[in-house]
Amino acid sequence: MGSSPSKGSIIIEMVFPSYKRPIEYINKKPFLIHSIMHIDRVKNANMVKEWLGVDTVFKVHSKGVYYFCEEIKEPEWENID
Repeated sequence: MGSSPSKGSIIIEMVFPSYKRPIEYINKKPFLIHSIMHIDRVKNANMVKEWLGVDTVFKVHSKGVYYFCEEIKEPEWENID
């Protein structure tokens, strides 16, 4: 569906523009990644999360980074007969 920032190279810090945010599937749920930051550069992940306006932060130990994400929720709908 979208490009994955986790494949290929190591990303130390990146804030994606709104029109180029990649989608990453985590636990079979789609997330729009707003920013990837190195763990050493973040003193308070919750403060950065609030500043970016995202609802989820993932700490990816294998890469040494935080993913600041927004969950893509499925819309609620009902059939019209």
